[in-house]
Amino acid sequence: MPSIQTFNDFMATTGPTYLTSADAVINEAVKNTYAFSRLLKNKASEVTVQGGNEIRDVIMFDDSRTYDHYQPNDVFTWRNPQVTDTIKAPWRFSIDHMSWTDAEVELNTGESAGSTKVAYKRLKKIKEQRLWTSMTNGFEEDLWAPPSLAQMEVESGRLPYSLPFFITELGRNLGGSLGIRGLRPFTGAANTSTVMGLDPTVDQRWTNLIEPYGYNGGTGIGTEPSSAGVQRTLVDNNTLNQGAGANTTLTINSLFTAFDSMFMRLKYEAPATRSQYFENDNLSRQMILTSREGVQFYRRLLRLSNDTLVNYQDAAYNNPVYSGIDITYCSDLDTAAIFPATASTAVADKFDAGGAADYIDQTGATGNFAAFGTESGSTTIAKGPRYFFVNGNYLTPIFHSKRYFKTHEVLRHPNQPFTYVMPVDCWHNLFCNSRQRHGIVCPIPTSLT
Repeated sequence: MPSIQTFNDFMATTGPTYLTSADAVINEAVKNTYAFSRLLKNKASEVTVQGGNEIRDVIMFDDSRTYDHYQPNDVFTWRNPQVTDTIKAPWRFSIDHMSWTDAEVELNTGESAGSTKVAYKRLKKIKEQRLWTSMTNGFEEDLWAPPSLAQMEVESGRLPYSLPFFITELGRNLGGSLGIRGLRPFTGAANTSTVMGLDPTVDQRWTNLIEPYGYNGGTGIGTEPSSAGVQRTLVDNNTLNQGAGANTTLTINSLFTAFDSMFMRLKYEAPATRSQYFENDNLSRQMILTSREGVQFYRRLLRLSNDTLVNYQDAAYNNPVYSGIDITYCSDLDTAAIFPATASTAVADKFDAGGAADYIDQTGATGNFAAFGTESGSTTIAKGPRYFFVNGNYLTPIFHSKRYFKTHEVLRHPNQPFTYVMPVDCWHNLFCNSRQRHGIVCPIPTSLT
């Protein structure tokens, strides 16, 4: 009879079939994930696999202009501006495992040496496929985890950065020269601290872009065609604000108009043809990610705008696009609790705020953000689908070269003597090179007064 120890040795010495390189990560992730695989797609291993005690990069927000004009014989004053800032991310540590039992191995192998080898290979492949699916799906879920300063920004935290940590609808500079810019992710009433070591209130380009659109349960100005927009007065607050004491009137437009503005502000490049989008890695890393309701709402607007179906001749509008870029459905966004919410449903649909409060309802009562809610949750401040404009050229999952899906020795459980476990751990984090290359199109209730 084949020995369980022989199978344990086989698992420990042959090495993983699927977890051997960055290319393998990408190929396997494509089968299971939506955004994670595209953030890695065809990026060189020297970019995605690094060493060191933390992940670092430098970024330049201002050129500190030295350009000037002169006359012959002028005396020049030379300067050496220091224009770079350092962004950094701590390593995060994830673990998964493969396990098997005496009976599972012994009862699935034959008497002959040849059949035993085949059975070993089959069992190993099954174990690794399950492990790989578990890990890649875990990475995808991490992308949509609620932002947390204590768990993501602080070195002693446990969680890797998520997309909502870098791309937030809490903003400033409403109507200013920079447009609406995202501040820090919502992590409590104080909403203070840094993002990858930099303060967004100091470095104003270390922020994402925000475009609001009118939404009232799928009716009103959220639908196309519509009027040019409506005026809403938004008071100084943590949701959309210009600065202390500022009251600003903003034109809230339809979804398509918000897309137009976001596309130009991000300087997205439209592919010349449909095939070019998939063949050119730089173009295919431009993504518009949303929930099921986000895709459905976009389809409804397409039908309203083209009710004769002249171009498509298909009422389904499968795989909707904007300027050649797919509107990609991410199932995790259906249930992700990552948007500002209140403590009760009484003021859930209000989006304004005043003074030290985060919101104010139509009766004048104020309050502060109390939790996270789903996009249509009962306590979410502004209900409705969000659209994340993500540029994968500036957002990369990075893995540590010394702990890149490292398999460890087979362990025997002390309380389960017939069960064996092989741990696999990975050191990694999500690294953002430029927040201003990303944006969010978010709803504002049209019922506000």
